[in-house]
Amino acid sequence: MEVMTGLAIATNCFGACTKEDVPDKDYDFLIKQENQKDGIDLYKPKSTINYSYEIKCPLCKIMLASEERQKIQNILSTGSERLLDSIIKDYNKEADSVDKIDNIDRLEAIYKKMEEIAKTIEEMRFYKHTCTRNDICQRKENQDIYIDLCFNSPQEKMEKDLKVDLNKLKTDENYKNKYLSDRQIAYENHIRRVQKEQIEDEYRSEFEAYTFKKERDKYEWATRNVKDNYQRHMEFENRKGPMDIRFEFQASNEWYKEKGSFKYSGTKKKLLRFIQDLTGQYINDHIEMGKSEYKEFQKYILERDQDYYEYLDVE
Repeated sequence: MEVMTGLAIATNCFGACTKEDVPDKDYDFLIKQENQKDGIDLYKPKSTINYSYEIKCPLCKIMLASEERQKIQNILSTGSERLLDSIIKDYNKEADSVDKIDNIDRLEAIYKKMEEIAKTIEEMRFYKHTCTRNDICQRKENQDIYIDLCFNSPQEKMEKDLKVDLNKLKTDENYKNKYLSDRQIAYENHIRRVQKEQIEDEYRSEFEAYTFKKERDKYEWATRNVKDNYQRHMEFENRKGPMDIRFEFQASNEWYKEKGSFKYSGTKKKLLRFIQDLTGQYINDHIEMGKSEYKEFQKYILERDQDYYEYLDVE
């Protein structure tokens, strides 16, 4: 079927064409299916639809009218694969949670929401569109088609993507016992991690003060260097005239230049705060203990708290 030239389209629009009135000859997001729906051709997306503007008429390849796009967007906001994916993530997150052993009631509540969305998707997934661009498509009458707003079957998606089979939890005693047994282990490990972190938090500030004493001289040297560099920069900038180009002091450069001189994370955090407070600039860097420092930290705690021994194997 021959597509009209750009000149012909523009003529047809009486000089009022916009980008949305021009066929997108490369558009192939909607694929015609072998089977029909209600005797009408059916088109299916190549991937999950997130927004209505992804849909163009597969016949004339022109963007749908704004009213149609809004209708489709309302459908997607009410029941779409994107919403279903979000609830599936919530379900799997709950399945992986460690704050409670028996969470089957929580899973069931999320699953009910999932079923509601899946039902809504099935009820609203087929959108009937009428292509009126007969001149472009070179036909005499308008043509109706169905657009499937679904890429995957909601039910198949639920069966495939859920980490835990809720039906088996409710009907298969062995499956349920295995699930709760695994959660018992995960819960106990979680509690031990929390207890270990509580002990470490109790001694962290004390350890940072202890390690800072070891690096105090280097810290004072580094802060003097940074302060001197900052003051020289500001003095130079202040001497510039109103038409001169001004440059911001690069706080992050000073930070990365100095941080490698220090072994301990506590000193590094102290230096980072100093530079940020001096310059008013935020430096995006994450500071944590290295392996050697963490071993020293654990030794420090063990010398003061014998109960910490039982948590050394906790990851």
